[in-house]
Amino acid sequence: MNDGQVDLDLRRLRSFVAVAERLHFGQAAAALHVTQPALSRQIQQLEHDLGIALFTRNSREVTLTPAGEQFLQDSKALLAAARAAQDRARRIATGEDVLRVGFMLSSEITAPLHAFSARHPEVRIELVRMRWWAQARALLDGAADVGFVRLPVGSERLEVLPLYRERLSAVLPAHHPLAGRDALGLTALADEPLLRYAGADPAWSAVWNADPRPDGTHPPRGPDIHDMEEILAYVRAGRGVVLVPESVAAVFPRPDISYVTVADAPPGVVALAWDGTRRSVLVESFVEAARGTLPDAGSADGQGHESRADGQGAAQ
Repeated sequence: MNDGQVDLDLRRLRSFVAVAERLHFGQAAAALHVTQPALSRQIQQLEHDLGIALFTRNSREVTLTPAGEQFLQDSKALLAAARAAQDRARRIATGEDVLRVGFMLSSEITAPLHAFSARHPEVRIELVRMRWWAQARALLDGAADVGFVRLPVGSERLEVLPLYRERLSAVLPAHHPLAGRDALGLTALADEPLLRYAGADPAWSAVWNADPRPDGTHPPRGPDIHDMEEILAYVRAGRGVVLVPESVAAVFPRPDISYVTVADAPPGVVALAWDGTRRSVLVESFVEAARGTLPDAGSADGQGHESRADGQGAAQ
């Protein structure tokens, strides 16, 4: 076992990720435009340097070891951070002003974007789609400089400015006995299988799924979901129900789907988040522009100031 620190070669990390995602050396070699023996040597050298086995190989298949599974996630993050660092350096060197703004489905981003552009018309804004399972990663890796997130984001490096609350709606098939109501309570859904947001942080799921329920119980477990299309497909098929922000429900009207407000589900908080360890004049200006769009009464926490990335204090 190698207990020393290892200088990781980014080329070998890319090779490892290519094999780990395909679990096939031949396909990975073709994608990387290298020979299969050369790729095998790179992986063997990486395993030697790390002092651990990343793959289990036999005559029929290639699988990741538990260490390999973790190393895959970390390698993706390292490669993303390396790309972001190169991109930021090039942007600074060329004098190009670009701000990458992350957003989640149905995020209300118009007013802050307009307010920022009024202050900085010379800055080009690039919008970056963020997913519930990777909203923090997109900001920490630098894929987005600042982002509209749904709390909590689960990283102490991130600072957040709470913006507004969102009520939750239950997504039901149109023929469901509860469909068509103006509102319902969580107890009415107690026996319904709950679709699960795949890969979501447990704390995030607890907020946006209202799970556990106020009485401490958990609803039956339904299938994992990865996007809105899967949500609609599972709900229509009667495989389960799920809670979504009311803003999401508003952009997916369907005659075979009913969205019903869940009156006693605690609302979630939408916030602006950024990496507090990486100073950026443009990010600071965007945060100030967003703060200026908040109602006079304040933001989701009633005051409009930054709070912890876990959202504590922002949704009391």
